[in-house]
Amino acid sequence: MNYVKARELAETWVRLESDNAAEIADELTIKKPYGWVFFYGGRRETLAGNAPIIVDRDSGELRVTGTAKPIAIYLAEYEASLPPTRLQMSLPLEP
Repeated sequence: MNYVKARELAETWVRLESDNAAEIADELTIKKPYGWVFFYGGRRETLAGNAPIIVDRDSGELRVTGTAKPIAIYLAEYEASLPPTRLQMSLPLEP
């Protein structure tokens, strides 16, 4: 899966969950070897309170993180569930 497809998946989830009231904040997207982390918020609101979404590049799985802890902790927990080879950069992250 490439970035464009991953973003489309994340955007569809965000729009469905928010009744089209939220959108992806592209400038905050984090690129990882295993996929992307998308942040989102209301069109005129801050991003506080919205759990970032991990989109796995291999499976297309969407994993909603949380808001109680820093994103680094959620990413570390997710990465701990992956084989070490999935944490190595192997493909370009851009479309």
